[in-house]
Amino acid sequence: MPVVTRQIDTTVEPLITEILADQLYSENNNFLKFNGNVRVTRGEQKLSAEQVQLDRISSLLSANGHLSFSDQLFSLKAENIELDNKNNTGIFDLAEFQMYENHLRGSAKKIVQFDTEQRELYDVSYTTCDPQQNNWSLNASKLRLNQQEGRGTALHAVLRIKDIPVFYFPWFQFPIDNRRMSGILAPTISQTNIAGTQLALPFYWNQAENFDMTLTPYWYSNRGTQLNTENRYLFEKNEGQLNLSGLKDKLIDDNRWYRRWTHETNFNDNYHASILIQRVSDSEFMEDFDHLDTITPVDYLKSSVEFSGLIADWSSQLLFEQHQIVNDEKTITSSPYKRLPRLTVDRIMTPFDNGLSIDWKNEWVRFDKEEGITGNRLHIAPSISYPIEESYYFLKPALQLDYTRYALDNNTDDLNSLQRSMPLFSLDSGLIFERQASISKNWTQTLEPRLYFLYVPYEDQSDIPDFDSSLQAENYNNLFINNRFSGVDRIGDTRQITLGITTRLLDANNKEFFSASIGQAYYADEREVSLNATIDTREKSSLMSVVNFKPQAEWDIQLANVYDQQEKESVQTDISIRKQSVEKVFNAEYHLRDDKLEQTTFSVVYPVSVNWTVFAKLQHSLIHDKPVQDLFGVAYESCCWGFKMLYEESSDKDFEEIDRAVYFQLTFKGLSSAGKDINSLLEDGILGYQPVF
Repeated sequence: MPVVTRQIDTTVEPLITEILADQLYSENNNFLKFNGNVRVTRGEQKLSAEQVQLDRISSLLSANGHLSFSDQLFSLKAENIELDNKNNTGIFDLAEFQMYENHLRGSAKKIVQFDTEQRELYDVSYTTCDPQQNNWSLNASKLRLNQQEGRGTALHAVLRIKDIPVFYFPWFQFPIDNRRMSGILAPTISQTNIAGTQLALPFYWNQAENFDMTLTPYWYSNRGTQLNTENRYLFEKNEGQLNLSGLKDKLIDDNRWYRRWTHETNFNDNYHASILIQRVSDSEFMEDFDHLDTITPVDYLKSSVEFSGLIADWSSQLLFEQHQIVNDEKTITSSPYKRLPRLTVDRIMTPFDNGLSIDWKNEWVRFDKEEGITGNRLHIAPSISYPIEESYYFLKPALQLDYTRYALDNNTDDLNSLQRSMPLFSLDSGLIFERQASISKNWTQTLEPRLYFLYVPYEDQSDIPDFDSSLQAENYNNLFINNRFSGVDRIGDTRQITLGITTRLLDANNKEFFSASIGQAYYADEREVSLNATIDTREKSSLMSVVNFKPQAEWDIQLANVYDQQEKESVQTDISIRKQSVEKVFNAEYHLRDDKLEQTTFSVVYPVSVNWTVFAKLQHSLIHDKPVQDLFGVAYESCCWGFKMLYEESSDKDFEEIDRAVYFQLTFKGLSSAGKDINSLLEDGILGYQPVF
C-alpha cells in the first residue's frame, strides 16, 4: 500500500506538501524517509524520485535516484536535489532542464534556486533547438534567470554553431517570456551597387512600460555610417512615434537627415487630435534610403496638425497643413497650397420620419504659398434629399446649393473679391430584379439597372484660382457623383443622364461572390468649365466597367476598364488576380494609364517544404522596358534558427538608373528577434505577405 503524508507551510501562505511513496521510514515524527516511486507535490512544484528525505522542523527536503522536477518556469532532471520549502530555495546538481515559454533546453553543473522566481545556473549550455538537432548552443559560466523581470542574464558566454565557437559575449541578456526587453536584434547584411556593402545592427531599448527605442547604426561602405532611431511612447490618451535618421554622406560630401513625428491624442470619445511633422535634408534622400521604415519616395512631404470633434449631429475639423517639395522637378508654383488653417463644420441630421434628409457642410480655408495667388475661401453647401427605397427599387432626388466666396491676394486685374452661387440637382434611381440562377446550389442572380440624372448650370469660373481642385478619376462609381472635379474651386456644368447596369451572383448564404457593372454618361451640352480653358465636346463619356469575382475564399479576381469610344482604345485598365492563404500568396496585376503608365506585376510566396519558403516579385514597366522592382528571395526556418536572403533590382523614378541590392539576415531563436528590413521590403512589395519568422 502506498503511503501518503501532508505538511502545511504557513510561513507566508498556506501551501500543502503532499508526498506519495511505496514505503515510509520514520525514527521520529520529525524526520521522514520515503522509498520507491516517490511523488512530491507542493503548489505548482512537482518532484518524483526513488528516495526522498524530509525534515519537518526545518522543512528541508532532499532527493536522489531518477529525479525529475517541474514548476511554473521549467522542468528538469538532476543527480541530487535539496529543497528548502520554508524559504523556497533549492540546489540541483548535474541537471538537464527545459523552459516552457521559449522552447529553451540545456544542462548545468549546478542550479541554485533563490526563491520561486530567481535561479542561477553554473557551467551551463543551452539552445532552443529540438533534441538531437543542436545547430547552435550558448555556453556560459553563469546564467541568472529572473522570472519576475522576464529575462535571463549570461556571463562569459560563447556562441557555438554545431561545435565551432563563433562569438564571445562577456555579458548577454535574453527574454524568458513574451515581455519586451532590451537587447541586440538580428543584424541585416546587404549589398547594393550604389551604396556598397550595408550592415545594420539594431538595438532595442525597453525604457519603460510605455516607452521604448530602437537604435540602428546602418553602415554603408560607400556612404558612411547612418544612425537611425525609432522612439515610441504610449499613455492613456496619447501615443506617438519619433523617427530620426542622419549621416555624413561620403558620396556627395554633405550631411543628410530625415525627421518624422506622429502623435495621436484622444481627449475622449468625441474629441481627437493628431500631429504629423516630416522634414528631409534633400530631394534624393527618400529615394536613396527607401529601404528604411516609414520612408517612401514622394514628390511632396506632408506635415499637419489636426483637431476634430463631434457633438450631436455636428462634426468639426481644424487642420493646419503644408508640404515640403521633395522632387526637384516640381516647382513652388506647382506644389500644394498650405492650409493655415482649414476649418470645417458639418451637420448630418437624422432623417425625418417621412424620409426627408438635410445636410449642411461649411468650410473656411486660408491658402498660402510663396509664389502665386493666395487668399481665403469660404464654402457653404446645404443639401436636401428625399430617398424612397423598397426591396425592388430606389429613388433619390437631391438638391444642393454651393455658395463660395473668395478674398484673394495677388490676383490679376484686382479681382480679389469673388463669389459663386450654384445649384446642383440630381435624381438617382434604380430597379432590382432577382431570379434563381441555380436550384441545386441555391444561387440567386440580380439584375440592377440604374438611371442617374444630373443638372448643373454653367457659370464662368476662369477668374477663380485653383487651390485644391482636380478632375475626378474615371471609374464606374464616379459616373454617379454630382461634380466631375474634386475640391470646390470648380463646379462642373452639365446636363447628363448616366445609364448603368449591375448583375450579381449570391450564394445560399446571400453572400456575393460575383458582380459585374457597366455604365456610361450621355451629355446634352458641351461642358465648358475646366482647369485648362478647354471645352469638353464629347456627347458621351468613356465606357466604364468593373468586374469582381471571388470563386473561393482564397481567390479574388478584379477587373476595371475605361474604354474611349472615340479613340477606340482602353485608356485605363486594372486587372488583378490574387490568391492568399495563411502561407501561400499569388498576385498577378496589370495597370494601364493611357500613355503615362503601363505595368505588369507578378508576385508569389510559396513554402516549398516545411522549412523552406521562396518569394518573388516581378514588376515591369512596359513603356520603359525596365524593372520597377524585382525581388527574389528564400527563407529557411528550423526549430531554433533561420535565415532570409533577398535580391532586389529597382529603377529610379526616371527609369535612368537601376540599383541592385542583396540582403541577408540570420536569426537564432531565443537570442534575438528577427530584424525588420527584409520583412519590411516584402510586406511593402508583395501584397498579402506575412513574415515567415
